Amino acid sequence: MKNEVLVKSPTRIDLAGGTLDCWPINAAMNPVSTINAAISIYTSCGIKRRSDQKIVVYSKDWDTTFEFDNLEQALLSEDKNFQFFKEHIRYWSPSYGFEVETSSESPVGGGLGGSSSLSISIFKAFAELNGVDIESYEIVRICSGIEAKILKTPTGTQDYFPPLLSGINIIDYEYGWPKVSVLPIETVEISKNISIFFTGKSHHSGINNWQVIKKFIDGEGPTTKALSDLQEIAEDMKLAVQKSDWKVLPKLFQREYEVRLQLAESFSSPEIEKLAEVALSNGGDAIKICGAGGGGCVFIWSEPDKRSQVIEACEKAGFKHLDVQLV
Repeated sequence: MKNEVLVKSPTRIDLAGGTLDCWPINAAMNPVSTINAAISIYTSCGIKRRSDQKIVVYSKDWDTTFEFDNLEQALLSEDKNFQFFKEHIRYWSPSYGFEVETSSESPVGGGLGGSSSLSISIFKAFAELNGVDIESYEIVRICSGIEAKILKTPTGTQDYFPPLLSGINIIDYEYGWPKVSVLPIETVEISKNISIFFTGKSHHSGINNWQVIKKFIDGEGPTTKALSDLQEIAEDMKLAVQKSDWKVLPKLFQREYEVRLQLAESFSSPEIEKLAEVALSNGGDAIKICGAGGGGCVFIWSEPDKRSQVIEACEKAGFKHLDVQLV
């Protein structure tokens, strides 16, 4: 077993099928697919053993340190800011003291799956430190369960695969359980078409998804219709990705954008609407909300020769450009 490890994991952009990765939607609408791609915005977790029982957790993003004399004291903590770390520590319940340092390059509430990526980074770091090899699907099951406990709402599972597998992930849900195939990023030629921006407003994916799940369970007609349309778009996206038919992506993104705005009012925001207006009037072909919307990040699809024009216009309008690549 090691005494010190450092793990980094990518985040993701979702190409189609977001929300369909949530149970029981994916079981009731079986079969459904979600397609996403890993990007070069990373989370990291470093852990090293101590010679005593003390536990020290430092969040670089919050510039906050949590210190406890032992495991029992850490698990009794009622600090809401520590809960995310506490549930991961509870799962492993190590017999030794340790120090943890975490960081995330993703904007808070950015819709890039940052919290799920960080969960994977923490889990992989503990597993490596303890010399434990755990299969990817089992890691997803555990980490999604941990996050559901923290959020106290149902969670999707699509965000956990890019940090584990990278590339473009085609996630097929069969009666609620995911099966993933990965397209190596070397075969993908869309990085020069995609420009990612942060709207400046955070979102809460758990709340947004829960609103949709409740309406779906209640059989609300507009919600059911919108999810069915998203299912159809995801199938078209899946075929396009499998065939490397990249030219059809902007039309699919635009269809997805229009349907997602019908799904729930909370998916849109004045910031997203402004970004869409600026981007599409300055060379952009389509806009794609990342994650559950309501804020967070959005990416713009444009032809490579228009990309710099789109970036310049959106930055001038006050939106932060995130210079990333597919990984």
